[in-house]
Amino acid sequence: MLAAASHDGASSNSPGKEHIHRNTIGSHERRAWCVAPFPDNERVVSASDDDTVVVWKFRTKEKEHCWSHKGATAVSVSHDGKKVVSGGRDCALQLWDAESGKHLAGPWKLHKQRIWSVSWSPDGNHIASCSANSTLIICNADSGEPIFEPIPTEQTAAHAVAYSPNGESVATGGQDFTIKIWDARKGHIQATLCGHTMAVSSVAWTKDGNQVISGSVDHTVRIWGIAERKEVCPEIRAHSHAINYIAVSAHVFVTASVDHAYLWHLKTRQRLSGPFELSKCDEANGVALSDDENTLAACTERGKVYTWNIGKITSAIHRGDAEDSKFSDIDDVDVTGLPDQDLPPGFFSVCVHLSISYNCITNLSIRIWAQMGPERLPHGHGMVTGGQVSLCGNDW
Repeated sequence: MLAAASHDGASSNSPGKEHIHRNTIGSHERRAWCVAPFPDNERVVSASDDDTVVVWKFRTKEKEHCWSHKGATAVSVSHDGKKVVSGGRDCALQLWDAESGKHLAGPWKLHKQRIWSVSWSPDGNHIASCSANSTLIICNADSGEPIFEPIPTEQTAAHAVAYSPNGESVATGGQDFTIKIWDARKGHIQATLCGHTMAVSSVAWTKDGNQVISGSVDHTVRIWGIAERKEVCPEIRAHSHAINYIAVSAHVFVTASVDHAYLWHLKTRQRLSGPFELSKCDEANGVALSDDENTLAACTERGKVYTWNIGKITSAIHRGDAEDSKFSDIDDVDVTGLPDQDLPPGFFSVCVHLSISYNCITNLSIRIWAQMGPERLPHGHGMVTGGQVSLCGNDW
C-alpha cells in the first residue's frame, strides 16, 4: 500500500486507500496561463492575466517575488534556476533575476502579436518564443537581439515552443495541427510531424531528446520519435476534452485537460493515477513537474495555483516496483481535490458544445462561468449578458 500526503499534511480517513489531496499555494486575481518549476524543487512561477508573474514557495505558500508584466501569458525558468523570462499580450519578453527579484532586461518587443510560449536553451544563452501570428524567434538572452531573422512557421498560430535537451533543436506546435522541429542555430526546418486532427496546444521533449510528446484540441496525446519522424506508439486518448498542457520529467509525464490532469509512466505509457481534480467550474491552463518528481503543479482559469505531492507514486517507479503493466499498487492511491469552499454565492457553470467551421476548429467544447455579470470565456472571447452568449475566436 502506498502512503501519500499533501504539502500541508492533509491525510485520508478512508479505509483501504490513501489520498493525495490538492493543495492551494496561491491565487491570481485573474486567469493564470502558465506555470513553470524551479530546479530547486521548492518553487514554481506563474504568469497571469492580472499582469503579474509570481514566484511561489511550495511549503510556506508565500510569494517570493511578484513582477509586473502586462497581460503575462508565458513563463520559463532557466536551467540553472537563476533567471526567469516572461512573455505576454504586449508582444514583449522581460527578464528577471530569480534570486534578487530584480528586473534584468526588457521589455523586448520582438513579436507583432501576443506571445504564447517561451523556452530557455539548456545553456541559458538563448530564449525561444512563439506567437499568435505563427512566428518563432530565438534571441540572445543577454541582449534580446534575435540570432537570425524571425521564422514564419506557417502554422497559422504557434501555440507552443520547447528547446531540445541538447539545445540543437526547437519544437513548435501550431494551429495547423502540426509539430515542427527547427534547427535552433540556423533556423532551418528539420521535420514536420503530422497526425493530430486539430490544433496542437502543447509540446514537450523527453529528457533524452529522442521523443517529443504533443497534446491537442483533438483530445489526444501523441508521442513522436525524432529519428523516425513519426509516432512511435498508438495515440493516447484518455481525456474527453482538449489537451491544454503537457509536462515531462525523467520517468513520468502529465497531461492536463479542463478540470483534471493524469499522470503517466513515460516508459510504458500506462496511466499511473488520477484524475488529479481541480476546483469546480475551473480549467487547467498549465501544469509542471518538479525535477525530483515529487510535486505536480497546475495553474487554472480562475487564477489558482495548485500542487499535489506525488512522491509516493513516483518513488515506486524509482525503486522499480511499478514495472508491472497492471500497476496494481499505484492504483490503490486515490487522487482527489479538496472540497470547494471558495466558490462565491450565485456562481454557476454551463457547458456548451459547439461545432465551428472557421479556422479549422470543430467540435469545440466551451465551459462558461458567470457570476451576476459578464465573465471572460476560456478559449475564446465572450460575454454572458442577459442570458445570451456571444463569442469570437481571437484567442485561437
